[in-house]
Amino acid sequence: MNIGLFRKTYTVKRYEPQKLVKGYTSSSYSFLKMNLNVQPFSPDELIALPEGERELKYIKAFGSSMLTAVNDYVGTLGDRLFYQGYWYECKSSVYWDHTMLTHYRSEFVLCKEQEEPPPVKEDDTG
Repeated sequence: MNIGLFRKTYTVKRYEPQKLVKGYTSSSYSFLKMNLNVQPFSPDELIALPEGERELKYIKAFGSSMLTAVNDYVGTLGDRLFYQGYWYECKSSVYWDHTMLTHYRSEFVLCKEQEEPPPVKEDDTG
């Protein structure tokens, strides 16, 4: 049972696994539409972060689908969420099943290098 009352549709950029092409890493991607409840971190959540990370902009998203988190060790790019004109990269996505409102809680941090906004289709306006 999952309540989507506070969810809106957001664009998520999902990357494929990286490949080595002529000595450079390359990764294709696709755009997905997901219904998420996106919120900024609360002051208490920001205080719990390591001091050097408190200056970064963090958001959290609640939804019914797991998102791919960045993994620097393996070289996996995380899903990116386009929120209020900026791209945010997924740092973690965890399944919460401790209540009957089961969902995934994903955490995002503002990307240092911003990319182009997602393409807008005619049926996406409005």
